[in-house]
Amino acid sequence: MKIYDSRGMLNIPEPLKRVPNKNRESLVVKSCYCPNGHNLIGNRVQFNGHNGILLKVRSRGQEGFAGLSPVYGAKCRISMDIELVEGEIPQLLCPTCDVELPAFSVCNCGAEIVALFLNKEADYTDCIGICNRVGCENDTVRHEGELLSLTACDSSHKKSGLSTFLTPN
Repeated sequence: MKIYDSRGMLNIPEPLKRVPNKNRESLVVKSCYCPNGHNLIGNRVQFNGHNGILLKVRSRGQEGFAGLSPVYGAKCRISMDIELVEGEIPQLLCPTCDVELPAFSVCNCGAEIVALFLNKEADYTDCIGICNRVGCENDTVRHEGELLSLTACDSSHKKSGLSTFLTPN
């Protein structure tokens, strides 16, 4: 890259400009469960052709549903039959049995990280954690007790056994 263009202007690379990597695989949650073993993935809500995660939501005396993208790293969320207000902390429940999803840690925003289990046995060592504050996009994946980042999932999910729960797209 030349320092100056043909008009003598300084070329400054734009660091925020990203070129999409067409070879990168997306990791898609195939199944996740409430503490009673009900699968939270279903075809009632879909994101880019993938069945989404459906949760029941209670807040301010109202009840409705929230749909979450099953693609790890995608922050797409929708609400149905309820108006969710930025910053509020609603109750998140299983849409099948109404059990409240348990918290496993505190989010850095002050709300709770609730667990969506990756197996029917409700094991906290294999779970997805999402913040229950509306507007907070903090989420985590725990596999075999270790917190995984999106980068680690991209590079090692096939070797670590994580592909049992997540599948490349």
